[in-house]
Amino acid sequence: MMLRQVEQELRSTTTALATQQLAEFLAAVSSAPDTLSAVQMTTEQAARALDAEAAAVLHHDGAVIDIVGFRVGSVPTADLRAIAAGDRYTLDVPGAGPCRTAVVGLDGQIRGHLLVARSGEDGFGVDELSLLGGMARVLELTAQTLNVFEAQRREVAEKEQLLASLQQRHQLLEQLSQVQRAITRRAPLQQTLDAITSGAEALFGDEVACLRLFDPDDPRMMLLVSCTGIASELIRQVWRVPAEDAGVTGQAALGDRLVVLPRRPELAGVGVQAAMAAPVHDKSTVVGALAVASYRSERVYTARDQQLLRVFAEQVSLAITDAKTHEAMQQAFHDSLTGLASRALFIDRLEHELASAMRERTRLAALFIDLDRFKMINDSLGHTAGDAVLVSVAERLRSCLGPDDTAARLGGDEFAVLLHCLGEDQAVAIADRIITALREPFLVEGRQVYVNASIGIAFNTGRVSDGQTLLRNADIAMYQAKKNGKGRHEIFKTAMSTMPIRHLDLESDLHRALAGNEFVLHYQPIVELPGILSGEAMHRPVAAAEALLRWQDPRHGLIGPQKFIPLAEETGLIVPIGRWVIHEACRQASAWNSRRPGQPPLTVSVNLSTRQLQQADLPDIVSASLAATGLHPNCLMLEITESMLLGDTETTVRGLRRLKELGVRLAIDDFGTGYSSLTYLRSLPIDTVKIDKSFLDDIATAKGSALVRAIVQFGQAMELTTIAEGIETPDQLVQLHRSGCHLGQGYLFAKPLEPGEIEELLGID
Repeated sequence: MMLRQVEQELRSTTTALATQQLAEFLAAVSSAPDTLSAVQMTTEQAARALDAEAAAVLHHDGAVIDIVGFRVGSVPTADLRAIAAGDRYTLDVPGAGPCRTAVVGLDGQIRGHLLVARSGEDGFGVDELSLLGGMARVLELTAQTLNVFEAQRREVAEKEQLLASLQQRHQLLEQLSQVQRAITRRAPLQQTLDAITSGAEALFGDEVACLRLFDPDDPRMMLLVSCTGIASELIRQVWRVPAEDAGVTGQAALGDRLVVLPRRPELAGVGVQAAMAAPVHDKSTVVGALAVASYRSERVYTARDQQLLRVFAEQVSLAITDAKTHEAMQQAFHDSLTGLASRALFIDRLEHELASAMRERTRLAALFIDLDRFKMINDSLGHTAGDAVLVSVAERLRSCLGPDDTAARLGGDEFAVLLHCLGEDQAVAIADRIITALREPFLVEGRQVYVNASIGIAFNTGRVSDGQTLLRNADIAMYQAKKNGKGRHEIFKTAMSTMPIRHLDLESDLHRALAGNEFVLHYQPIVELPGILSGEAMHRPVAAAEALLRWQDPRHGLIGPQKFIPLAEETGLIVPIGRWVIHEACRQASAWNSRRPGQPPLTVSVNLSTRQLQQADLPDIVSASLAATGLHPNCLMLEITESMLLGDTETTVRGLRRLKELGVRLAIDDFGTGYSSLTYLRSLPIDTVKIDKSFLDDIATAKGSALVRAIVQFGQAMELTTIAEGIETPDQLVQLHRSGCHLGQGYLFAKPLEPGEIEELLGID
């Protein structure tokens, strides 16, 4: 387009040769990337086309923009200005002497002059002057075009920069809102922390994001509370480390500044190439640091990236320092009842102290403490009284220890103590002091109760190289103390290793099973009894399914709950296991219902343990599972046993009502075997009662039949659904139908089935 325009303007004033030269000049100059390059091409092409010794382009203020024919430092600027002004007509060129000159003006983006100087007596002809003028015109048009392009490029760049900034700000707000939603809905602690790291990962597009916080008990240590993109084996190695060894997060937290490192020392072995971290504050106090890192060698964190991390880190401080989050973090690393260290924190401290003792050749002792006669108190006076005793035991334990010693509650009525730099006599003296302190009576609900303690002592000698082994040895010694009469201590000896070990191995296996996804759910159908008896609706007699936990052990095969649930209850593992059961049952029921369009939705029933019912965040756990799986709340039924209602009734009722507010259904399992009054039951937000199997065993007798009928009538009067459990014979089915019972389950219809077998029963393809 520009070539045609120039040719049209110059066709009448140039010869064919000049036009050809001008076209060649235009082709060359139009390829220039910027105005200065175009000027340089012009001076070179003008000198060549006109066989001139020198050529120059001057700005209108007299400055020389470009020149050929003169060396740097020898340009006759004053002479060039005089020629451009018409005050002089020759130019002395080195090696050529005085040369005649020709000058044309430049307008547009380049205001100034284009001049050439050539030796010889003859001046420049008309055609040559026309060619020089044409070149000047081409330069003007090229400069104008380049200026337009440059303006367009700047405009596009500015728009792209603005768009990127807006997109980045939108991403920041989106990630911050997700964190804020987690805080607002009181999501479980780990969900809130994970929302922070996943938000950082999404915001920066990096492969690694991690959040470290100072250990509330030992500010010299930092805890890896959430991370993405790091192998689980490495997480276990670095989840709690001294702040000075915590890499970029430790530097950011200790220095209270943003830190950018080309490599992250503690992760260099796994390929992390670059990292940056910003401190997280509680008001003006640093409580930790948030970091992002990349495996890409080309990753560079710009000033914009650094500012973005500062903003995100300060905003997520609101989540970290939220009062409820503080409380949840305290509970995550401490026993919620006694305030002592949790098992995980105790084992971690044990590992670090063992490593330190090995380096410094010092001595450690671990004490494993088990209360004698505690179960009797718990069973006779209830869990509230038992909890009061445990709290008092923790207080007495603390009073027997020094400031550097650590006491922990491992679960149930088991405690542990870590003693530093002690000989055998000193450790034994502390164990005796604990036994004596715990023999004193405890005042509970106006009465005195008594417990004893059996204690096992183990030292970091011989082949002990890890915390689990040391604690295991102390547990074995404690078992020997119980065998030798209880209320005493025993020191671990190697010969004890051949004795039967209590449930420590099983507990370790349970931890492994939970981490390795070895738990599975089977489902026992709950059927509509009228449809079964009448022969109607046989294509869909299943109204619900009860989720039943099984352990698919790789060594021993399928293990029933009676083998491991009591220990899980005792150690507290029932809490994470129960959380998994709720989520998995909701997921499976939602999947089934989505594949049965047009049919009544299937309800899934889940049994709650005593510990789960005591969890303050149980409604949050249930709500999160429903939201994550898309299961309608009315399709989830939570079962509690009648005996659970005998504890802290006010707390229990409050917890059940919070669950009911979610829209889920509540059932009393094993109804009729407890001691709750009808008046009390009326105050509970219960939807269903499940008739215990023991009543069905006697249903053939007049008395048994009357009892079942009375329970069904009670349920009808209370507007409750009744479900009969353990139906095994056709006679039981007939009697239940006559009593008006609507739903039932038992081996007469189906044993607990795997998910695929349930799908066959439901006719799901």
